[in-house]
Amino acid sequence: MLAGLARDVVLLLGSDVEHESERRNQIVDPDDPLAALEADVADIAEAIAAEENPAPVPPLDSAIQRLLPDMSEDPHEAGVLRELTENSVAAAKIENLVTFYQGLEALPPGNDVIFVPNENAAAWMAALNDIRLVVAARLNITDDDSSAAVYARAGMFTGSHSRNADDLPVIETTDDMLAVLYTMTTWWQDSLVTAVRNKAARR
Repeated sequence: MLAGLARDVVLLLGSDVEHESERRNQIVDPDDPLAALEADVADIAEAIAAEENPAPVPPLDSAIQRLLPDMSEDPHEAGVLRELTENSVAAAKIENLVTFYQGLEALPPGNDVIFVPNENAAAWMAALNDIRLVVAARLNITDDDSSAAVYARAGMFTGSHSRNADDLPVIETTDDMLAVLYTMTTWWQDSLVTAVRNKAARR
């Protein structure tokens, strides 16, 4: 489910995980000049396409607004900064999300224990944060009160309110599912941050 969310956020940012995964899997042999040339041409083509695209404008989708917020309160300055940085910021987020996606997809079926390699921990934390931002936007979470309401709603379906597991209601609406996903993503993110901090403290 989280892998699917990562895929959706990558789409929001203008790419797709299959394309990004394929790019990662293209290993260029340093002794093969033709392969190196093809890789260079592909990079140049993408750079030209990016330059030919219209200057970025503030997104209308509230989820993208949270992923790629304005960097200044001044509209003109915000527009300039967006034009300079939006593509690179989005690319970095996509990299993190694809790392997260591939890590989850590599898990064997039914696996309930996840080990995150040290070199991927930062990417996983960033990806979880971006997924959480998107889900929060879909639930219109804007302050502590609306966040608390979502947690309370999710608790009805997860048993966190000491309800007998056999009596838990069935998730029937999109908002109910999003509330559970928001709570689950928050727990994952907090757990990973705690694990990284504990590991650093033991060094």
